[in-house]
Parts: sequence; structure tokens; C-alpha cells
Amino acid sequence: MTFSAQPWLTTGAAGLGRGWRRDLARDAVALGVVTLGYFTLFLLTRDVPLVEIVQATLRNSVSLALVATLMRPWVRRVLKLKPAVQTAMHAMLALGFSLVWLWVLTVVGALLGAPSVMRFEVNPFLVGPAAEWQMFQGLFVYGLLACLIALEQRPARGGVIVLTAEEAEGEARFLMREGEDIRPLAVGRLVAVRGADDYSELVTLDGNRLVQTRLAEFERMLDPARFVRVHRSAIVNLDRMVRAEPAGGGRLLIHLEAGPPVHASRAGAKALKDRTL
Repeated sequence: MTFSAQPWLTTGAAGLGRGWRRDLARDAVALGVVTLGYFTLFLLTRDVPLVEIVQATLRNSVSLALVATLMRPWVRRVLKLKPAVQTAMHAMLALGFSLVWLWVLTVVGALLGAPSVMRFEVNPFLVGPAAEWQMFQGLFVYGLLACLIALEQRPARGGVIVLTAEEAEGEARFLMREGEDIRPLAVGRLVAVRGADDYSELVTLDGNRLVQTRLAEFERMLDPARFVRVHRSAIVNLDRMVRAEPAGGGRLLIHLEAGPPVHASRAGAKALKDRTL
């Protein structure tokens, strides 16, 4: 049995939690750098009271943070498309990002300058060349944001990497690198594989692992005599199945030695029943 090299992003729920905290910390640092940059720029170029410089800094950094947070999931979806489609979609999103940022910037400015959050008036303060410069700035920032998100979605260098699979006493094993160590993982300890878009979650007797490999690729590589695709998003190891119970409509609920039960579709249930003695 031969497995091609694939990157492993995290190890189990703890790894996912660390990844979420890492992303949050990275965003906080980026926002801090942007805020400091705006403050320094306004301090050097504007001969106005300090309170107005602080207001201008907050207006720009807060509005940018809001729009970037809103745009992030859309950029992630676009990055999964084909390159030709990505180009057109990025052009549309960049224009939308610039327009929305300009609008949010105006609203945030009205809120910061109002005596009360319940009583404020929104008036355009960027007109002519200033508005054109803001639109150009939005296009540039969107390009930078898209590049950063693309880098976020790359597999981490320090993650677990499947090197190969070898036969050891009749059992296929993964050889994986965890930092500087190389550790084996017996394929027989793989309980199920759950798929979602370009990723798959491996459910093992020792915990879960998220990998950037499609479920269809695992279906092609795993032994069909032991591993059955019971749903468009799930493959189960028959050796690790405890029992299957009816779930209505010709479907089954499969209980495994580890992880939550797996729902089998009608086609998956039929595939299992066809193997019944």
C-alpha cells in the first residue's frame, strides 16, 4: 500500500484550539501595527490637536478591522476556486471591499464625533481626490488581505507530514514526522475518515487529526475490503465498527470504537448490507 506525501495541519481538538488562538493573536498584532502606523502618519502630517489625531487613527483602524473581518470568509471561499474564476471574483471583492470600507469609515467617523451613539449624523467627509485615494487604498489593502489569508491556509511547516506507508508484520503503517521525531501510525487504528471540502478529519483510536486531503483521495488509497464509504462525507473502518442501527428512510447509524456515530446514506447502508452474511 502506497500513500503520497500530504501535509497534516493540526493534531486533534487541542491543535484546532491552538490554531484559533494563534489566528486571533496574529490579527490583534496586525491591528496594533496598523493602528500605530496610522497614528504615526497623522502625527507627522497633521498640525491638529492630539485628540483629533487619536480620533482619525481610531476611525481608520476600527473601520478597517470591521470590514476585514466581514470580508475574510468570502476571501477564503474564493481561494478555493479555480485560478481563472478567482481572478474575476477577487476583482469584484476588491471593489466591494473599497466601497464598503469607505462607507464604514464615514459611519465610524460620525459615531466618534457625535455627542451620543443615539444621536449622530452621517455626512461624507472624503470627496474628490481624498475619496479617490481612499478607494485606491482599499484596493491595495484588499490585495494585502487576500495574500495574508492565502498564507494562513497553507499547511504549517511544523505540522505532521505523512512520509510514506510501509508494511510491518502485515499491517500498513504511516510514518509521520512530528517536529524532529518520526512516529508510526498503524492504518488499522484508523476508525473513520470524515471529509469537508479540501480537508479530511481522521478519527483514530488515539484522537483526531485534520489533514488537507480530499476524502476521495483516501477512498482511492485505502483498502476497499476494510474501508467503506458510507456517506459522501464519511469512510468507516469495518474492523472498528461496533454496531449499526436503523435511522429511518433506509439509512443507518454506525457506532464505532472511537469518535461520534456516523450516519450512513441509503447507498452507504446498502453497501454495508451487501456485505452482511
